[in-house]
Amino acid sequence: MSTRLNDTISIELHIQAAVREIATFTELTARSSSLDDRMHEAIHQGKIFFTLYLMVQSLHCEAKNDTANILSQHNIITPEINFEWVIQHCFNMFYISNHDTAIDKANTCNQITTVSSNDMLQWQKSPIAENMENMVAALATKHVKFLASLFSQAEDIDNELLSVFSHAMTNNTLDLGIKLSSKAGTLLLEQVIHSRTGTVCLIFLNMTKNSEEKLAISQYLADIDSFYTTLTSHGLQQGLLFLDKLSK
Repeated sequence: MSTRLNDTISIELHIQAAVREIATFTELTARSSSLDDRMHEAIHQGKIFFTLYLMVQSLHCEAKNDTANILSQHNIITPEINFEWVIQHCFNMFYISNHDTAIDKANTCNQITTVSSNDMLQWQKSPIAENMENMVAALATKHVKFLASLFSQAEDIDNELLSVFSHAMTNNTLDLGIKLSSKAGTLLLEQVIHSRTGTVCLIFLNMTKNSEEKLAISQYLADIDSFYTTLTSHGLQQGLLFLDKLSK
C-alpha cells in the first residue's frame, strides 16, 4: 500500500474518530437500540460531519483568499471564495458519500435504513440546547486545527477534502446502517450553517480582511484548548460551564 493511500486512510479514520468523540462528549449517541434512537444518532453524526467539513474547508478557503489578495497586488485577479461556495461543496461531499457504490449495494440488500425528510422535520421539532450546539462547534474546532494541517499537505486540497470526507462519511453510514436521504441531508445542512458552526466559518473566511478577527480567532483557538482540557478532566457539566463563560 502506498504512503499516499496510507495517509488518506489515516485521515479518514481520524475524522470518524473525531465524529464519535464529539457525539460521545455531547452525549448524543443512541440511548437504546431502538430505530428512533439509532436514527437520531445518525442525524447527530451527520451534523458533526458537516460541521467538521465546513470548518476545515472555510480555513482552507481563507488561505486561498489570502493568497488571492497578495496576487491582486501584482494584477493577478482570482475570484474570492465565499461561504455559499463552501456550503455547495459540503453538499457535493454529502451527495457523493450518499451515492457510493458500497451504500447502494447495502441498500439493495436491505442493510440500510433511510432517514426521510419527514423524519428530519420531526427531529428538528426538539432541537438540542444552544450550549450543546456551542459544544459541538467547540469540539469540532479542536479537531479542525489538526485536520487543516493534514490537508494542507495535499497537492489538490479541494479534491482531497471531497474524497476523504465522503469516504469517511460513507464508512460511518455503513457502520451505523442508517443514511440520510438527499432531502434530509439538505435540511440538516441548512440547520448546521445557521448554528454556531456557521458563525465560526464566517469568521474563518473573513480573517484575511479583518486583523481584529484574526487576532480574536487566534485567542478563541487557544481558549478551545483550555476548554478541551477542562472537559476531559472534569466532565460534561464543567466543560459546559467553561464554554458558557467563553461564549459570553
